Amino acid sequence: MTRKRVRTPEMEAYSRIGMELGQHFHEIISTLLLSMPIPKDLSQMEQGVRQAMLKLGNTLLTDWLALQNDQYPAETVPCRCGAQAHYREMREGVLFTTLGRITYRRAYYLCDGCHQGGYPLDERLGLRPGEISADLERLTGLTGAHLPFAHSSDLYETLTLVGVSAQTIDNATQAFGAEAEAVENELITVSHDAEALLRQEREVAPVDRLYATLDATKVHTDERRDADDEGWRDLKIGAWFETMTTAPSTPDGDWDVQAKNIAYFCDIAPAERFGALLWATGVQRHAPRAKELIVVADGADWIWNLVDTHFPVAVQIVDWFHAAEHLSAVVAASPTSPEAQAWLTETRAALWEGRLDDVIQACQRRAQPNCKDDAAHKAITYFTNHRQRMRYPEYRAKGYQIGSGTVESGCKQIGTQRMKVAGATWTTTGARRVAKARAASLSDGQWSLLAARRVHLAASAPA
Repeated sequence: MTRKRVRTPEMEAYSRIGMELGQHFHEIISTLLLSMPIPKDLSQMEQGVRQAMLKLGNTLLTDWLALQNDQYPAETVPCRCGAQAHYREMREGVLFTTLGRITYRRAYYLCDGCHQGGYPLDERLGLRPGEISADLERLTGLTGAHLPFAHSSDLYETLTLVGVSAQTIDNATQAFGAEAEAVENELITVSHDAEALLRQEREVAPVDRLYATLDATKVHTDERRDADDEGWRDLKIGAWFETMTTAPSTPDGDWDVQAKNIAYFCDIAPAERFGALLWATGVQRHAPRAKELIVVADGADWIWNLVDTHFPVAVQIVDWFHAAEHLSAVVAASPTSPEAQAWLTETRAALWEGRLDDVIQACQRRAQPNCKDDAAHKAITYFTNHRQRMRYPEYRAKGYQIGSGTVESGCKQIGTQRMKVAGATWTTTGARRVAKARAASLSDGQWSLLAARRVHLAASAPA
């Protein structure tokens, strides 16, 4: 004996929608195929199928949204003020989605208490009537984080067949940058919460070895402080990462860091403010409890002052390449001469082996008398001030990285490739947000986290 299956109202609705979709799909495909000329090649056929898929997807999304409405809207729904909002009518809304422009209808309610109107469907699904959808914002923002906005607009339409203006991509990218900044502000607050720090200490196992690296690059802004100011501002960039890669046995060996779990952070801010961000992101990565915390950077005073302030127990290493560049500068006047090449080879070897006294003496022999600004005198000062951060044989013996390639890559990808595009002059706020969006896109898992936060941000505005 077989039991008769009971069809629920939801099943009936889906069946009805399925029949309607089938009819829509048949009409779209028939119209498209009949309207197209005999194809000249496969490329033309592929383009036609892509257009058909976009139309089919648009139809499916429209009808799926229609299915979310109750056949008979409730007479009342709870209002944010605590009273009951009453059903008034069905109203039309417009969405701009990854499948193109969508028109849909949903129930509108008005509260007699606070006199505010709303759309429960918009609130439940995070719809943004009159704006781009959360998913379209996610994709266009990611495109804008990697390319100039005009190029992003062209590329996005080429790849998806959906046209999005450069201004829309600009807005989406800055929205993600602002979201990243909001996350950072939350981290800063938590990083000064003694109870939260104690809870982390009790519940989170310390990492074995964690690296940090810091640097700065220049961004051209329209902010002028005086007549001589051309608007160039420091974009400070940092990164937390892990790696088991060790330094090569020779300075000319393979320097592939193979970093993992990378988290970039950046800001156009004074060192003190950036220090708060360094501390907060470090707390997020459990840096205070790391068994080994290593900071690799160049010789900038602001960097080591921040490290001394926030992570005084960290191992401090001056990046090998920055140190070696000071030696190259000493012989820059005659870099190809046999004597200069011999000096550079011998002195680099002494630096690699940690013989700082020999390095300093070699620079002294090339220093110009009574000229404190020559490259040799600058190198002497540099090596003298940072000699405790250049114990390279000791660091290599412990398996530490001694090159800051991770942040160098970040500076290149964030500062040079994205922020220094030809002719770009940013507002300070715009530069900060786009740089933060770019940093998030390069960090492991960060873009998805920001996208998840933004899905339900734009509940329907009161009508």
